[in-house]
Amino acid sequence: MSEPPEQLTVLHVSEVHWGGVITLLDHFTREQVAAGHRVHVLAPSPVAPALTEGAAFHPWSVARGRPHGYLAAVWQLRRLVTELRPDVVHLHSFFAGLLGRLPGALGHRPPAVVYQPHAWSDHLFRRESLNRLVRALERRGARRTDTLVTNCRDEVARGAAFGVRLPAYPLGVTVDLDRFRPPTDAERGAARERLGVGDAPLLLVLGRLARQKGQDLLLPAWERGHPAGAVLALVGPGEQEPLAPLAPSQWGRSILAPGGVDDVLPWLWSSDLLVLSSRYETVGLVVAEAMATGLPVVATEVDGVREVVADPPGEPAGAVVAAEDVDALLAEARRRLDHPELLRAESRAALERARTLFAPPVVAARLEHAYRAAALARHEPGHGSAGNRSPDDRPSPHSHQEQQ
Repeated sequence: MSEPPEQLTVLHVSEVHWGGVITLLDHFTREQVAAGHRVHVLAPSPVAPALTEGAAFHPWSVARGRPHGYLAAVWQLRRLVTELRPDVVHLHSFFAGLLGRLPGALGHRPPAVVYQPHAWSDHLFRRESLNRLVRALERRGARRTDTLVTNCRDEVARGAAFGVRLPAYPLGVTVDLDRFRPPTDAERGAARERLGVGDAPLLLVLGRLARQKGQDLLLPAWERGHPAGAVLALVGPGEQEPLAPLAPSQWGRSILAPGGVDDVLPWLWSSDLLVLSSRYETVGLVVAEAMATGLPVVATEVDGVREVVADPPGEPAGAVVAAEDVDALLAEARRRLDHPELLRAESRAALERARTLFAPPVVAARLEHAYRAAALARHEPGHGSAGNRSPDDRPSPHSHQEQQ
């Protein structure tokens, strides 16, 4: 059996061109280039400025809202794979995973296929029939996948529960720990003055204004009763008009909505607590960035958040409540504002957990291990295509997990 080469040729494929997926993609490519691998990225043009030098960028003319362009996008992917002959194709999120695992999308002799869902989309839609379709497509795609990589162990278990059973490697998420660090007192004061938030306790909700993030659940609870004197900041792009009527007496008063910002660090430095009200996530990157700045977290129970915030080893860096229980979420926030010593202890725990879990070289080493396992499987005699094997013939995902 031949071994995969020491220097890998890696092709990342992503239709997503915003948010935490791109931050992770930049960290992955940065570490892979530094390790001497040949790194290519196929993605929409807005991704290019976010990537580190040394990764070759290939613009991908694909968009979810333009179905007439799907066939051309698949053909573009196939041509690039034929040209580059990568050792590994790393597909990011559901849409790239769907197109990249269509029959023939990666050519007649496909490379090792690594799929990273960045949160399963099986509960994305309000109509259950569409969610069932997504689960069926994920199971079908698994037949053309060598290795699953995820942001957390919960994500592996969730996939297995609806039939995606693959060799799996939970990676964690990455944070630039040099940039995302605790502020000095002077830096915190300057940030609060710049943002005009005064001396009020500041609770930060960081992320797109979207159903996934649960702001529509949080605001009515805030209207019913919120920590006295506290301010809630909804920082992120999206439509504000549907949200304002959910808290009519507090919108523009104790609720700020500055919209999308170029730099989230001043908001993190100015805040006392991160509030995550999401319906679903997979270790939201905002949680990792907040913890790296020493910010405790109160969150709803979404994939991976308990692993990084509260589970042993280490002291908890906040609290996790049941999914969609925003009243409990605000109660936990209020408890921390009422007990500053608890907030300080959880801030110290957040910093320690961030150093252990989110350092880019540590996460990149886990990813390279997953790549080599996938490439080695491709080099097995008679391997052919992953599609020739039933998922039931593969090992349990837990037999291949790399613990965070």
